Amino acid sequence: MEKDTIDELFSDGVPFDETAVVKTLKPYVNIQKSTNKIFLNNVDKLSAKNKILLYSLAKKLLKFSNHIDDETISALEFFNKTKIKKGTIDFAFKDLRDEGLLIGSGSSYEIPNLKISEILTRFDKVKKS
Repeated sequence: MEKDTIDELFSDGVPFDETAVVKTLKPYVNIQKSTNKIFLNNVDKLSAKNKILLYSLAKKLLKFSNHIDDETISALEFFNKTKIKKGTIDFAFKDLRDEGLLIGSGSSYEIPNLKISEILTRFDKVKKS
């Protein structure tokens, strides 16, 4: 009889498919090379939740590639970046937390790695609509 051990749960794989993330971000995100500032483009028709996900996914990619030290975002940071109404952002953050697409506490949130493929699928559907 084979014994299950914790070692079976560990993986050497990367937390996400960098190529797939870049492909998803490419129509919507530009990153300034010298400062790593994230700019959202062509997002007028996207919901606040999708804009937050794009921004957070871009930060996750920057962290993964060692361009920044912290991938977390806050509602205030996103407001300062986009000037979307604060109430809209707060509501969108709450929905994303409730859906499990953002995790964290206080004012620091990030996309959990296990939700990345779900988010990429979400944007595949957005592109087709």
